[in-house]
Amino acid sequence: MREPSRGRDSWPSISAALIVRDEERFLTDCLASIAAEVDEIVVVDTGSKDATREIALGFGARLIDSVWTGDFSAARNLALEHASSDFILYIDADERLWVPKPGGLRIAVAAEPNAVAFRVLFSPRVDYTPYRELRVFRRDPRIRFRGVIHETVHPDLMRVAQTDCLIFADADIRLDHVGYEGDLTHKHQRNLPLLEEAVKASPERVFLWVDMAHALQGLGRSQEAEQACWAAIGAAEGAPGDKQSADEALAWHCLVSIHIDPDPDKAVELGRRGLARLPESLGLRLALAKALYAAGEAETVPPLLDPLVAIDAESFADPLVAYDKRLFGEWAHDLLGAAYVRMGRLDLAASAFASASALAPDNLAYRAKAAAFAGASAKPQPTDPPPAHGSSEEVNTCPRTNS
Repeated sequence: MREPSRGRDSWPSISAALIVRDEERFLTDCLASIAAEVDEIVVVDTGSKDATREIALGFGARLIDSVWTGDFSAARNLALEHASSDFILYIDADERLWVPKPGGLRIAVAAEPNAVAFRVLFSPRVDYTPYRELRVFRRDPRIRFRGVIHETVHPDLMRVAQTDCLIFADADIRLDHVGYEGDLTHKHQRNLPLLEEAVKASPERVFLWVDMAHALQGLGRSQEAEQACWAAIGAAEGAPGDKQSADEALAWHCLVSIHIDPDPDKAVELGRRGLARLPESLGLRLALAKALYAAGEAETVPPLLDPLVAIDAESFADPLVAYDKRLFGEWAHDLLGAAYVRMGRLDLAASAFASASALAPDNLAYRAKAAAFAGASAKPQPTDPPPAHGSSEEVNTCPRTNS
């Protein structure tokens, strides 16, 4: 394998590769975040009707027209074929690049000349903790994306790394994804047919089944979502690994969320089974705690939540899973407060609600509950407040956009 050539300023050259369609709402901020960090921007447009093309051209991008075939890998690989730099940064229009200082991307790549690819810190949603994702890799005809959806270069990178005696490295670079806010119905509708095909081609990939379950649940098809969750768990059992286990936790989490309202006892059973298999899953801790609270087992809630509230969400990063920061903050404190009320520990309840209020000062419910129980005598109350976020609120872990 040839050594990387040197681009401007003697750093390895980098091409940003994007696929887009009607992304005028996001694209300007994306390209502004990468313009000074890359040597080339390659944009494959799959049929935009808005100002996407004009925005790309305004940033000097190499614009490639392509017909959308329902295959994300085909579009991404077209971008790779038109790239000319030593390394590829693959990024989406609704993502933003952050570097510790100007030129940080090239500095990170140059610092490890034996790397085939770099893992960056990736936050898949606003106010989520980051995890590590492979987003920068050598431009090499042997490295191509695979899969019609949740496309991945990981198998090819593994082969090239082994063949050429190269390594994977971590870079002090961050990507933030901002496109999962609001109503996701249109994405579920778009993705579901692709996922149905993808699980036929790669039934061993747990994440594909999990994302299908989330899409089905989002479309109100809970029974089918449950079936997809069990398929995910079966796939994890058949092909174990750290990544498979991380995705399996999402399947158990989804099962709990499906059952928590109609059958809290069933949700508790599922949560306990999942956590027994995956005791390190922080998301399952909160899911089980919610189910236990809904099932009337308040005294079992604090031991599950105490480890969560001890985590500093702003500095926390799991290498494989992104968590909603509220899991370690307001949600956990709020549920603790509700549990303590049921247990008659009103002093602890007031403290927990006050902690939730401090973390989310705009939430008046937390402030009201903290005030209501502050200084109250430690006796059970005739009624107790439900968690402010609702017992069925389950958006606290996030599947990766790619794997």
